[in-house]
Amino acid sequence: MIPEREGDSLVELLDRLLNKGLVLNADVLISVGGIPLIGLSLRLLAAGIETMLEYGLFEQFDKDTRAWELEHRINKPALMSEEEVMLRFYGSYSHNQSKNWNYCFIYLTNYRIFGWNKSVNKILYEMPLKKILEITVVTNIHEEKEREEICVKANDDSFLYVHSQNINEIYCKLIKEVHCI
Repeated sequence: MIPEREGDSLVELLDRLLNKGLVLNADVLISVGGIPLIGLSLRLLAAGIETMLEYGLFEQFDKDTRAWELEHRINKPALMSEEEVMLRFYGSYSHNQSKNWNYCFIYLTNYRIFGWNKSVNKILYEMPLKKILEITVVTNIHEEKEREEICVKANDDSFLYVHSQNINEIYCKLIKEVHCI
């Protein structure tokens, strides 16, 4: 037997297995002293779920699993007692002039501003409004384009940068909430 390609890696093998699939059929007969005792007929299918669905396998299982996930997914973060959401938007944030921008749902409440990752139900950052010293709109370069960002300075000398579509609306709401405290 001559190999198709030399140097196939484990990653290529797994990729082929997930995309094409693997079927193993085995018939096993267990006998003692020439007397058959147990007969097994085994069938193993291994492939990625998309490949299985393409061949009409696991359709109901996939449908039930997705329905259960949608039904049990948490769609909003846990709030503190007496905390009200004033503004919710999808955007990005960066801490302390970091080059890394993280995307998430950003919530402005009457107590804090925080970023929440819906898929893992986790608060990624939060800044209490009472710690905010200064809020400004700045123009920065991101991916070689100018854009406006909100810069929030806290009393511990940390900075939070927020970007989204409606910067002016977010800025006005944030100013209003900080001044209400």
